[in-house]
Amino acid sequence: MMTEVTLGKDRIAAAILAGGGAARHDGFPKGLLEVSPGMSIIDVEIRQLTSSGLEKVIIVTNDSESYRHCEAQIVPDLRSGIGPLAGIEAALAYYGQSHDATLFLPCDLPGITTNEISRLQAAFISNSGLVAVAVTSDFLWEPLCTVVHNGLLKTVSQAIEDGQRRPQRLWRDLGAIAVHFEDATPFFNVNTPQDLARWQARSEKTL
Repeated sequence: MMTEVTLGKDRIAAAILAGGGAARHDGFPKGLLEVSPGMSIIDVEIRQLTSSGLEKVIIVTNDSESYRHCEAQIVPDLRSGIGPLAGIEAALAYYGQSHDATLFLPCDLPGITTNEISRLQAAFISNSGLVAVAVTSDFLWEPLCTVVHNGLLKTVSQAIEDGQRRPQRLWRDLGAIAVHFEDATPFFNVNTPQDLARWQARSEKTL
């Protein structure tokens, strides 16, 4: 197995995982929920990723029609019904010949900023590991906020074949670098309409 990584920041690309079901939003893709006038969650994420120097951003989803207007290329899962590991697999395969690693975000983080994105990249590069994952102050892992070496494609594919469905367990098995964040606010997930209302109320208070 690979044990060392040598790369520069310009060799990392980005992928937003938007393959989850939208049942909690009455069938509307949560990545397209508006968090400010004319600005969806996924728009925010693309802006923050590109502002962090990640010029290549894809959206991994099987719902290409919903996201076709976004300023990023759409890439489907290689297999369906697997969950986020399938999206991770698809992105690693897509970038395998062009970049060394992929920075992942889920599609439901309206508060993510260049600070968190840049810190994840820096930790991955400086520690020469295979995976770097965000961990908040209460030791809560954010397994979809991660940087993964593209050389792990076969490992991820084999894990799926073996029945693995939880990215966090796989990252732990691979000895992931934990990147600690004292402020958990940027990792606030909008999973329900109530979450969106709470986020918007919080945002209004800070204006």
